Order: sequence, then structure tokens, then C-alpha cells
Amino acid sequence: MRLTDMTDIAFRTLIFAGSHPDRIIKVEEVVTFYNLPHGTVKKVATNLTQAGILVAQRGRSGGLRLAHAPEQINLGTVTRAIEPDFGLVECMRPQNKCVITGTCRLKSPLIEAQSAFLAVLDRYTLADILLSPLDFGLKNTDDLLP
Repeated sequence: MRLTDMTDIAFRTLIFAGSHPDRIIKVEEVVTFYNLPHGTVKKVATNLTQAGILVAQRGRSGGLRLAHAPEQINLGTVTRAIEPDFGLVECMRPQNKCVITGTCRLKSPLIEAQSAFLAVLDRYTLADILLSPLDFGLKNTDDLLP
């Protein structure tokens, strides 16, 4: 199974936001720090906000912050919120046109594997993957700023 870049960027955005618990972060900071496309980070931030994982504050001093404590942000939930679909093969997709769907035995093991994958992510929260300034080799989180 492969996750889209959107999920990777969502995790990195949350790690960045969680590493700055004392302030609001800007999309531009995430873009600069990770060297990512602005439009993609903005889209991910919008999706995370719509999912209730981030809170967006509008205005000149606006930006993003975590909607919940890192211990309450589940990685499986983030993945489900960001991934467009989990149709690993044709028969698992809405527009299934596979001619052997009725007799094929592949779908069941793939559904089981997908469930196992998500079950592992469900065991972890953002708190489990957050980085401290020391992990970056820095003295404090302000040093993370570009």
C-alpha cells in the first residue's frame, strides 16, 4: 500500500504545528522548512482544518494550530481524512469494471491487509511522532523557523 504525498505532507505539517505548541504557525513556514509546494501545503492545511484536526485563524496574525492535544490526534484518523480512497485494486474502487469480480478471491485478503495497515496507525498519535528541538539539534522550537 502506498500513501499519497498529501498524507505525508499532512503528517509533516502536524509535526511542525505540534513542535510549536505555544504559537500559531503559518503555511509559509511549513513550505519553507520542508521545501514543499505552497499550493499543496495550503490544500493539506484546508483538509486538516475541515477534518477538525487543525484550527485555522484568519486575519493578519492568523495561521494554524492543532485543534486537539497531540495525544488526541490519531494517525489512522489523519490518514483516513486525507487519503482520497483506499481502492488498492480495481474491485475495491467505486467504478469497478473488473470482469472477474464475482469470482475473484483477491479482494478479501487485500481488505484484510488494508485493515491491518490502518489498525497499526490507529495505535499511534501525533504525540508518538512529535519531534522536540533536541531531535532537530536545536535549543528551542523558535530555532525551527526558517
